[in-house]
Amino acid sequence: MVAPLRPGLVEAAVRQAGGVLVGREREIAALTRALSGGGRSCVVHGATGMGKSALLSVASSIAVRSGMRPVRGLRALSGGDTLLLVDDVERLSAEEAERLARFRGAVVLAGDFDPESPPDGLADLVADAERVPLRPVDALAVAEMIGRRCDAGPEITALCLDYSGGAPGVVSDVLDLLEPDEISGDALRELRLPRLLRAVRRYWQVLDADAVTVARALAVLGRAPLDLLCEVSGMSSYDALAAFERLADARLTSGDRLRSPALSRAVCQEMPPDLRQRLHRAAAEGMRRRSDPATAVAEHVVACVEPVGAQWVAPVLRTAARLHRAAGRPEQAVRCLRAALREPMSGSVAAQVAIGMADLHLRSGIAPRADELARCWQRLSAEGNPGGALDWLAAVVLDWQCDEDVLGVLAGQEEPPDWFRALQSGESAEQVLSDLPEPAMLSLVLAGLGLLRGGSSRVLLDLPLRDRLVGAEQDWLVALEMWAHRESGRHAEVFRLMHSLAERASPSRGCVALAAAAFVASCVDCGRLREAREMLVRLGYTGTLSPAWVCIVLLHQRARLHLALGSPRAALADADRAGVDELVVQARAALVERPAAVRCGAWGKLTPHESRIVELALEGETNREIATRFNVTQRAVELHLTRIYRKAGISRRVQLSSVFGPI
Repeated sequence: MVAPLRPGLVEAAVRQAGGVLVGREREIAALTRALSGGGRSCVVHGATGMGKSALLSVASSIAVRSGMRPVRGLRALSGGDTLLLVDDVERLSAEEAERLARFRGAVVLAGDFDPESPPDGLADLVADAERVPLRPVDALAVAEMIGRRCDAGPEITALCLDYSGGAPGVVSDVLDLLEPDEISGDALRELRLPRLLRAVRRYWQVLDADAVTVARALAVLGRAPLDLLCEVSGMSSYDALAAFERLADARLTSGDRLRSPALSRAVCQEMPPDLRQRLHRAAAEGMRRRSDPATAVAEHVVACVEPVGAQWVAPVLRTAARLHRAAGRPEQAVRCLRAALREPMSGSVAAQVAIGMADLHLRSGIAPRADELARCWQRLSAEGNPGGALDWLAAVVLDWQCDEDVLGVLAGQEEPPDWFRALQSGESAEQVLSDLPEPAMLSLVLAGLGLLRGGSSRVLLDLPLRDRLVGAEQDWLVALEMWAHRESGRHAEVFRLMHSLAERASPSRGCVALAAAAFVASCVDCGRLREAREMLVRLGYTGTLSPAWVCIVLLHQRARLHLALGSPRAALADADRAGVDELVVQARAALVERPAAVRCGAWGKLTPHESRIVELALEGETNREIATRFNVTQRAVELHLTRIYRKAGISRRVQLSSVFGPI
């Protein structure tokens, strides 16, 4: 029927299939042998995503190379040199199956069915067929599939293999939707794979209601003992076992769970939200009665969109968060605590939850949410500050004070709260630093700022603080030490610490703004103005800043930078906001002393707004800084500049000074 397999044909077919047939060399060889053996039919069978359609394409390629005419579907049922290729045979209607059974030519069938139980009407055709089963591929094949698109480590390979259950089609879909550096457990859980969703809907059309119910319960539970499966599905053990057997016959299960995590996610995504909520809640309640681990119970509570509303929930979530934190999973820990905030709880539990969240924000660098902080603050204030939890929340607000939403949690307005202003003075700073309480943030910043204002910041370099501080506290110590190094003239150390801190910390944190102020101060001292500007642009500190005290310090140093760059208007604005009278006087004097503007004929063609943009551009402000100043997009500024170039008869920004003169 078909000519023998030529060298290189398998490799060419794999390349044409886009990598989906990686690791399928034996199956391709078996298909070729089946077609060349003279048999009338061949059956390619396997679960969804195993590459059946891709193998049909290989059969078509083999037929063409052998002088046959491949035909897909049931459009032209003629014998001779025709090779008929039929995909998804389990979905054929009775009439189509009868037509196919009468066909006397060569046939290659593909579908998700057991050849021992073929679709109705095809028993004789399948019984005489050569069978090519498609089983899950191994880690080497998955690694090669990933390697054809990108470089990835063994962790990514293991994640994709476990998630797909060895289905190359599912791996291909994952790689189409995610970049290699985006692949993670959380990202895979959020994926929606249309291939699997369509397959699930097809399964539900042929399975009975009990089998669908058990499949949905398994999707929510993962692996589960029979008693818990019965409780969640609401079925007797006999009915649940019978339904499970039908799922196994449909090849939806592998062992005691659904075939793969990807299939489980597709089943969950197919469910109505209210049904999914009900199953997760039943799973959480059942596992809690069985005294299962708190992390397993919490997983189902977190998956609930609506609160469970029981008193036992918050303590379990708090315990689960503590276990996740100890295991090095801070993101999962914070999800548990955020779910706990929705549930009813006592004052002591509320304090534990608030302290746990604050500890994660301070130790793990997880950004807080202003609404959660506000709810915790209001409740704990009403409870009388149990366990000193308000001190922990205040430390979080202090750490993230450059985020105006977080800064306003305690003040309820845009102005900083009174206790922020109290940080501007401190007594016995060295004594405070030698006996730091828990949490240490407030005392560390208070004492450190007191040393800075007193000109004694060098003391920070001699105190053995680093071993006692963790997380955000160490970052604040770095910012304070940068000021000490600047005071000592060690500017190279200031630059090194700034670049290190900018790599790992968010610009919304106060320690980064304080460190940036020290960096700008050192740059101005050394005449490295360009580096200071680049760092401010990188951190997003070129526009309006939060009203927090660290931003006032940064405004002071930014005003010095503007003066050094010859931008007195920008310096005057920053110095005025920072309340630095000396710099205000210098900026005003610089404005008066500037030479008169040299105007050309093109100046009269500009609109007032365009004239202002030209002035700012000549003062050295970037397009992004101008956009921030006018609260418009950077693209809008670029369009204005394009019109200005056209009016002035120039083509580049650097030509502005030659046309309009120094401003």
